[in-house]
Amino acid sequence: MSAPERPRLFVGVELPEDVRTAIHDATAPWRRSLPAFRWTSPDALHLTIAFIGHVDPDDVRAIDSAVEAAAATVASVPTGLTRFGAFPGRGAARVLWVGLADLGGGLARVTTATTAALDPFLEADERPHHPHITIARAGRPADVPAAFYDDRVPAARWTIDAVTLFRSHLGAEAPRYERLGRWHLQAGRPEVP
Repeated sequence: MSAPERPRLFVGVELPEDVRTAIHDATAPWRRSLPAFRWTSPDALHLTIAFIGHVDPDDVRAIDSAVEAAAATVASVPTGLTRFGAFPGRGAARVLWVGLADLGGGLARVTTATTAALDPFLEADERPHHPHITIARAGRPADVPAAFYDDRVPAARWTIDAVTLFRSHLGAEAPRYERLGRWHLQAGRPEVP
């Protein structure tokens, strides 16, 4: 008898449809001129708050409860798209992203509350908080022209009012994200997936 499959989880923020569309439209010319990158489909665009990784199936309920508890402690967050960027930095990159404004430090508070609640399930991560939406990935570092970083980002603004526990299904084409639960910030009211 084989061991049960270990789900791969993360906590994130679902983006409004108009924001996903705006990002997709703004990146259209870059999708043609940067073929080394695999571009994220509009329906898969999201903000990651905390990456959990593979977990024991028996831990999913505790993780669900931890996310619910964290959501009840922080307020909704106004945000907006800021600029295009890349990891590890300008030049050859593996990840392209669009940044988010952290107005008043609200996104940092959501991240801090979530990671504190999930501490028993997370590996230590010393990287600084940098809210962003991954828009493309490359298998190996690829050159990105300076014009990408200077390109205009859509003037999209909205309020983050919920966090979502996702299960990531990795596939040959692109990952698929399954919503396991969603909680309104400072309300803790779950939505049925």
